[in-house]
Parts: sequence; C-alpha cells; structure tokens
Amino acid sequence: MPSRTSLPARERAACTRRTRRRLPTLIEILPSAFAVIGCVSTHQSAPPPDAIHIATVLPFSGERAASGVALETAMRLALQLVNATHALGGRQLWLDVRDSHSDDLRGTANALDLIGEAPIPFFIGTEEPKIAFQITTAVKSHQMVHLMPGLTSAQFHDPSANAAWFRLSPSVGYLACALAKHMRDDGITKANLAIDTDDYSNAFATFFDRTFNANGGTVLPNLYVGSAAGSFADVFSSLSRLSPDATVLVTSPAVAAALLQEWAVRDKPVTWYLGPTLNNSELLKNVPLGMVDGMQGISADLGDRAGDFDSFFEAQTGVPPQAGSHYYFDAVVLLALALEEAMATTGQFPTPAVLKDHMLKVTAVGGTVVAFDQIPLAMSLLATGQPIEYQGAAGFYVLNSLGDSTGNRGTIWQITGSEFASVDYRQCTPTEVDNSGVGL
Repeated sequence: MPSRTSLPARERAACTRRTRRRLPTLIEILPSAFAVIGCVSTHQSAPPPDAIHIATVLPFSGERAASGVALETAMRLALQLVNATHALGGRQLWLDVRDSHSDDLRGTANALDLIGEAPIPFFIGTEEPKIAFQITTAVKSHQMVHLMPGLTSAQFHDPSANAAWFRLSPSVGYLACALAKHMRDDGITKANLAIDTDDYSNAFATFFDRTFNANGGTVLPNLYVGSAAGSFADVFSSLSRLSPDATVLVTSPAVAAALLQEWAVRDKPVTWYLGPTLNNSELLKNVPLGMVDGMQGISADLGDRAGDFDSFFEAQTGVPPQAGSHYYFDAVVLLALALEEAMATTGQFPTPAVLKDHMLKVTAVGGTVVAFDQIPLAMSLLATGQPIEYQGAAGFYVLNSLGDSTGNRGTIWQITGSEFASVDYRQCTPTEVDNSGVGL
C-alpha cells in the first residue's frame, strides 16, 4: 500500500499554568533557522539508512478526514525542527504515514502493516480509539513506544517492560466533569448527551452524567447520533419527547455539521453545548456563518502560549492549526527530547522502559524551561547533561508514572463568527473524578 506522503493532497496541503521566566525563543536565538527549514516539506524520497522511524495512521478520508492533514503537518513541522538541530547522534527522524480511512478495521490493518516494517521503534496516534487497542500485541512484540496524543485516545495500561505507552491529551473524565459543573452554574437542570458509539464518547457521557447528577442536576437518557448520512429525525423526535434544558453534542465535525444544519431548519428546538472534538475549524466551515454563534463547549486548556503556537504553526506551514495539532507536535518533540537525554546519559538507544523514565524527566519541574520554539536550545542543554522542563504547544505536561497526562483544567469557549473564543476555565479535582466510580 502506498505511503500517504505520495498522495497529491499532501502536496497541496502544506506551505499555503504555570508562570515561569521564559528564555529567548528560537527565532530570537537562531534567526537563520527558519530560512533553512522554510515551510514544512511535503516531499519524501527515501529515509537515510540510520533513520529513526516514527509510524502513524491518520484519517485522511472518511468522517474524521477534516483532521488528518493538520495533524500530519504538525508532526512534520516538529520533525523538521528536530532534524535541523543535528542532534540524536546525527540520526534523522523519519515519519511513515498511512490513512486510517476513519475506519477501525482498515485503520488497524494499515497500522499493523506499518509496524511490521521493521525497525519502527515508535508509533504515534491514532484518532480512532479502537485501533490503539487492536495494535497493543504488535506494539509489545516489536518492543515499541506508543504515544497517544489524540483527544479521543484510548485509556489503558500494560505492565509489560517490553513496551511503553503515553497518553498526552487530558483524561476524558476531567473535561466531562468540568463541562457538567459549568452547565450547572449556567442554570441547566435537565441535560443529556447526543454522542457517537465509540469508547471515548461513551466514557465522556458516563463521567458527565455522574458529575451532573452529583451537582444536583437531572440526567436524561442519552442518544446516539449515527453518521452524517441521512436524516437525524429520530434524534430530534427523542429530544422533543425528553425536553432537556440542554444537550451536549460529542461527535465528529462532519456529523455535527450535518446535525446542526438540520437543527437550524427545524427552528433550533434544543440548546447545545459542544464536546472537545468540536473545537475544530472544520465544523465552522461546514455550517452557515453565524448559525452556531453563542454555542459554548469545552476543550483542554492548552496553556498561556497556545495562541503563539497557532501563529507559529500557520506561519511555518500555511495550514490552519486544530486543537489536536498541539498534541501531535508535542508527541514528536517529547520523543526527541527523551531520546536525546537517554542517549547523552547512557550512550545507547534506549529500551521502552528506559525511554519512559527520560520522558518523565524532560517534563518534570525543576529544569530549565524550554518552549516549543526553543528546540535547538533544549537539545543542546540535554546533550551537556542539563535538565529541562518542556513547555509544549499544549503547555506544560504533568505525566504520572503510567505515562498519562494529569492536567485537569478545561477551557470553556464560545463560538463567535469563525472563532472559538475562550470565556472561562473550569477544573475538577482527581477526587471529584474518582468519585464518579468510572476511573481515569
């Protein structure tokens, strides 16, 4: 099967809260760096013989296709910035990409096909949670490190020392809990959710329902929204019968756009709040301007420099960033930082268990704070044995011993025209989420 990088669409896509003292940016330190890098390259010839391979499977077709190009571009930008430093013992990172087709079966087959192309020590993704479960045996047997940056990433742990897993985006429990509390404060007393059938959406609903109920709200039966094809008449009929004060929509941008257009035609019979997957420019591109103005939703808090990264990303690539772009960029950078520290410390390419230790170190409090646009500085510090703390495109990372992000603040945003404007922040404690009885 051909690599995604050979497809013409790739060629067209590219080139178009902790307050700390920050060091000068990459642009301030190395003004010539981007003259060398230019825009993100969309062309690959053949990998160098000693290349360090990273595999990924992303949705370039199907219902999730709106995100594929932005996520791949984020990874390629990070890869080029790392490779320009000539760190990692002079070895280059190399990205091997396939299409998931937004389909669990086809995506799993393509992921397994990539993993079988030895040696590939690292896997990043996927956007489809079930694929992550389906490839665990292959990840272990090939002794890989698997980073899951997707907003809907699977949640699982395996004690195997032969592999390592990291979940970089926040746990679904924190965001669902935060939205439930926000809606109660908005005066919503009766609520339900309209969701996809996937594990992430169901977990979001479970956490939301328990938190909403614990805060004095009444939870009504949840609904499944199906695909973007056909009518949502059954959904609207059920909403009319249930009569919630508001409904939370958790689905893909394509399905949401189709449903909301039908909602508008029906004279807007329900009030919507939007889940993390819908902080996505593709939603706004596929509904009439102004139709969803005023709708609020939740997504992960990306830190104080999220806007800086957005400008940086689009200036370097010509591709508008999406919420998930931040985590996919950071996934590549974190891998590179942990690798550089491990190789500088031991002189050897690390095993998955060893790399996990170094991943925790480069995100731990206490080192020199280096931002997403300071990669050469970060690499040079690590090469000389100096500790760092990475402030990524998605802010600071607090990783537990299992490799999971434990950041627990959500951003409440509101749609205004073509913008998602932050209007508030909400937070749930680990105790509040644990008390849901679901687990993180």
